[in-house]
Amino acid sequence: MTGNLVLDSAVSLAAIGLMVLLAWAMFRAPSNPVTEVEARERLALDEPDFRPIGWLFDRDGASVLIEGAGGDYALVSRLGLDLVTRRFDPATMKATEESGVLTIRPGDPGSRAIRLVSPDAAAWARKLA
Repeated sequence: MTGNLVLDSAVSLAAIGLMVLLAWAMFRAPSNPVTEVEARERLALDEPDFRPIGWLFDRDGASVLIEGAGGDYALVSRLGLDLVTRRFDPATMKATEESGVLTIRPGDPGSRAIRLVSPDAAAWARKLA
């Protein structure tokens, strides 16, 4: 480098900023919503015994909450470039609805709350309660 601490630091910070920008541009999550077809395919892969009977789509398309025939639920949501599935028993969750936002709090303290914005949020909160 040049031996000038300020100039060397500025060049390093600019290079790091450029790498972060390139990584964001190349690997950001797609803006398209989770569709029923994608959710069905992911459920078939992750949870082959899960039989969906009801669907609650998040308004922004980031997640889909699916009711199963056995009384359990699954959440399919985007994580980066992929979809992830989380299956749960409603007895272990606490569901509330406020102003069209369904909030599901898992029973384990390490998990974060799940929030879905939908006009049907109140009906699903009653189902989960």
